[in-house]
Amino acid sequence: MSLCIVSTQVQGGMPVLAGQALVGKVAAMNVTGETLGSLESGPGQKFASNQFSIRLPLEQKSRKSESFQSSFNADITQFDWRGTTAAQADYLWLSMPIHYQQKRSRYDLFMLHIEPGLMTDGNNLGIDHIGINGSIMGRRLWGDGGFWQYGLTVDRAFGDYDVRPVIAIGFHPSKSTWVELGFPEVKVKHQISAALASYFVIKPAGGVWREEIKLENENKDANLHYSSWQVGLAADFHWRESLWLEAELGQLRHRRIRANDASGTILKGTPGQDKYWRIGASLKF
Repeated sequence: MSLCIVSTQVQGGMPVLAGQALVGKVAAMNVTGETLGSLESGPGQKFASNQFSIRLPLEQKSRKSESFQSSFNADITQFDWRGTTAAQADYLWLSMPIHYQQKRSRYDLFMLHIEPGLMTDGNNLGIDHIGINGSIMGRRLWGDGGFWQYGLTVDRAFGDYDVRPVIAIGFHPSKSTWVELGFPEVKVKHQISAALASYFVIKPAGGVWREEIKLENENKDANLHYSSWQVGLAADFHWRESLWLEAELGQLRHRRIRANDASGTILKGTPGQDKYWRIGASLKF
């Protein structure tokens, strides 16, 4: 899934240490899928989803203690909720992530993330199809490259737009290992070689979309909500020149789906704890 960047940036296969400017651009494309499994509760017999994502860099500027970076992001998500007529469309999230950071002092960093976008099934567009992810955070930097982080975030990856806290600690337990512990993400990276890195990740993965339900006498606009947590292992491999290959495999936990069926009735389901996978490629320059 496409993620909001609320922690250490990854560029050229290495983490950018806290306090550094945003440097380097990344163009990425990946496909994520889920195992078709049964539901623990709710209507239907089977459930899975898949997503195609693309990210293109736009503008990047750096001046003294400030950095700015923007990109274009497109996600296409499909659901397979067998035994129901809900979640039948192709769901789009078209957005422009904007990242700003400012080093306030030797040990203090301010970070702002804003990502306005359109959440739609493509049948209708209006003001209620606009969604915004956002984070405002501060970091207290350590002399050895670590940090502790605090702030607030609104992230549709939770399947809603509620405000949640951000808290994390980042440090190097060894020369080749980087650890970030906190909420909403946990990430452990181990640099095996200059061309290969492995990851352990825990992160939310879901979304909110606005769709049009075609009823007999009228069309009804409604929201589709999907949420899950991904616990997985990933690898990032430098293949050639600026091209990197990525793969991730893991398990889905605490999954929820809420959508309207063809009659306009709200359906709620709890898919099982099935597996997911992700493959992709990126250009880092």
